[in-house]
This record gives sequence, structure tokens and C-alpha cells, in this order.
Amino acid sequence: MAIQLKTTQVNVPIEFLQFSGGERHIQLNPSLLNPFKNSVQIKASLANSTDVMDYLLLENVLLQQGIQLSVEIPYFPYARQDRICAQGQAFSLDLMTKLLNSNTEQYVGQRQEIVVWDCHSQATLELLRANTTFQNVVNIEPIRIIQHSEALMQILLAENTVLVCPDAGATQRTQAIANGINAQRQQAIDIIHCEKVRDANTGKIRATQVHSADLTGKTVVITDDICDGGATFIGIAQQLRRLHCQNIILYVTHGIFSKGLDVFDGLVDQLFTSNSRPQQTHSKLNLINFQN
Repeated sequence: MAIQLKTTQVNVPIEFLQFSGGERHIQLNPSLLNPFKNSVQIKASLANSTDVMDYLLLENVLLQQGIQLSVEIPYFPYARQDRICAQGQAFSLDLMTKLLNSNTEQYVGQRQEIVVWDCHSQATLELLRANTTFQNVVNIEPIRIIQHSEALMQILLAENTVLVCPDAGATQRTQAIANGINAQRQQAIDIIHCEKVRDANTGKIRATQVHSADLTGKTVVITDDICDGGATFIGIAQQLRRLHCQNIILYVTHGIFSKGLDVFDGLVDQLFTSNSRPQQTHSKLNLINFQN
């Protein structure tokens, strides 16, 4: 199920239905509406428009009953569409955050907290604060998720490991990861920076450049928030191979992997991702089971 509901740490059954005309419907266990159960937690994986509608219906039922909500949306939808890049485009992230507040201002005070994991940019947090009535907006930093993987931490703490920042927009995020790692290292981990040029209209990457000399004997860990088709990381890994890296590791918090994982064959030795999205088993994939 894409949406889970808890009250006093007990899962509450939700029945989502779809009418023949395509409309969504929801039915909750009546025991949830007991007046003593006045606070609930929702964890939502919103992978498509049906999931979003189901969430809004669930929230509507709970708010009508005066119930206070704490919400966790690990992969926040439309976070990558955080600005208008070309004429004729919608501001999708702005609309998505406003949808979360569509159950009117009369419920101010009932939306206690919303938690997202490793949001794509500060725009997500800023728009959630500006467009919704959640009293607290929290972003789970990627280092917290990384630290839940003993295998990945062992790689990052090794003396011959360096971090790879995939583009200028990831500089602050990569440095924050490095700071968390450095607290357990004798020497600060090196960071290699990359540049990419993307077509604003198509979203396709035109070119990628790795700013480094020879990397013989090094293990490199590329870190980013999202991997979709993988074009960014394929381009970087190709250049890293030419720089004679010993091992190439990819960590992304949210693994979409729309082109599958075989696209990394011969380029990436291991992949790590969180459980923010469902994953298929793969010999190179290491799933980090993070619980907030």
C-alpha cells in the first residue's frame, strides 16, 4: 500500500476504492474515530496522481474529525520541478505544495509536522512553509540515511575513498555529507567536483566534465539525491574510468532507475539507495532500510 496510517504506533487499515467512472474513494476503520485517538501519523509514497488523490482524501477525513496529523513523504513528488525553466512550463512544485493545503484554512493547527527525505532543493522546504499550514517542516539530511548503511560507511571511511559532487547545485549537499563523514575520519575526505550542461527545454544533458587528474587506486563515491535514467552518472562514471579509478560507487537517496540498473554495467561497481521507493532486487544494488 502506498499510504500507511498509524495511531499510537498501531497500523490502521485503510480501504481505498475506485468507482467505475475513475473517481477515488476511501473508507476508514470506524475505531479510528474514537475521540481518545486524536493524533495520527501518515507515511505516504506518492508515486502517481492516484496516490496524491488518496492522500488528500485520507487527510480530509482525518481533519474533519479534529485529528492532528504528522506526515512523512520520503520522496516528495515534483521536487525536481522547482522552478520554471522555459516559457510554457508549469511551476509543478508550487502547485503540489498548494494541493497539500487544499483542505482549507479552517484546519490550522491540526497539521503538526511534515517530514521529507533529502529534498531536491531548498525550494521544497520554502514552498511547504509558504503554501501549507504545517507547523513544522523537516528535511532528513542524506548523511543520516548513509549512516544507516554499515557497508557504505566502511567505504567512505577508507583512506583511499573520495567523494564526487555531480554538479554545482549539489555542492552544499555534498559538503554536508563530507562533514558528517569527517567527524569519524583522521583526514578530511577529498571532494571532486563535476559540471554538467543541461538543455532547459528537453532536460537532456549536453555535456559532463570531471575536474580531476589521475585517480589510480582510488575508490570514488558519487552522491546525489535522485537517479532517474542515470545519464548524469553514466557520463561521470565514463570519465572516472578514464582516470583509472579502482572502484566507482553510486549513492542516491531516491532510486527511480527508470532505465533499469543494467545501464551501469562496466561503469559502476555498486549502487546504494534508500527505501524511499520500492526497489527490485539486483546484484549491484544495496538497499538502505531507513526508518525516521
